[in-house]
Amino acid sequence: MSRYHTSSKRALLWLILWMMGLILDPAAAFSFQVAVIKSQDLLPYDQTVEGYRSLTQVEVVEFNMKGDTEEGLRIVQQIKRLKPAAVLAVGSKAAVLAKENLSETPLVYCAVIDPGKYGLRTGNITGIALEIPIEAQLKTFIAMVPGLKRIGVMYDPSKTSGLIRVAEEAAGRLGLELVKGEVKTVKEIPVTIRGLLPKIQGLWMIPDSTVITTDSFQIILLTTLEKNIPFMAFSSSFVKAGALLALSPDYLAIGRQSSLLVDQVIRKGIADRGGVIYPETTRLTINIKTARILGLEIPKEILKMADEVFQ
Repeated sequence: MSRYHTSSKRALLWLILWMMGLILDPAAAFSFQVAVIKSQDLLPYDQTVEGYRSLTQVEVVEFNMKGDTEEGLRIVQQIKRLKPAAVLAVGSKAAVLAKENLSETPLVYCAVIDPGKYGLRTGNITGIALEIPIEAQLKTFIAMVPGLKRIGVMYDPSKTSGLIRVAEEAAGRLGLELVKGEVKTVKEIPVTIRGLLPKIQGLWMIPDSTVITTDSFQIILLTTLEKNIPFMAFSSSFVKAGALLALSPDYLAIGRQSSLLVDQVIRKGIADRGGVIYPETTRLTINIKTARILGLEIPKEILKMADEVFQ
């Protein structure tokens, strides 16, 4: 596509959004600045910022913490001098930095798992959690695995017990039984998973840092394949490595969603302080090779819906 067509397309989209009342007068919008703080250099964060920049017409000043708190504090001083209309924090480190040091500036965060854990549900704050609604995940698993009634999950009660409570409620509404396996250290995983698999028809992975490490993923993957148990992950990288499927966030889309949210905050302020929004767009990834190993035939309508299919 030519640069002319790309620019024309963006201008048309901007005009439509303005007419819908979602953003400020285009001429006035350029008088505002938004400080974007990225937690570190990670592809998902880069894609989120790219998505944000692709839609916003507000002047953007971008900062990178590089995972370093001291660098973050230096960034805070620069932002205080800039006095932007809003701050967009990408990732949990950037969000916490902004919350603790830039409380007078409206904060929009994105790409944060479990915002409540970081104290992001109070204050002059709103944002997009890096979470796919659990019911949507379980419905996708059911669609992929006929007759699925008992789903296993491993978790550390000190980290993700709240998520598990929500999951049990969602499973109940769908007529599923959630079979739980508690682990407090990664060393407990081999014993826990072998005790769990005879009781279930599918294993669901959640983003629990005790459960998911490079080594533990290999144990989980090999054990589920050995026992012919479908395994649903939360990231396409795990599907590429051998998990059956994942319903994961679309980072470019989250960036675009953040752009509309930031523009709304500049225009109207934060109506629901501490309110959490969820991604509007997800990515379905399927591993056909794993499906064949498990003896599963993926419905054609599901394959058509997939954003990425590994052979």
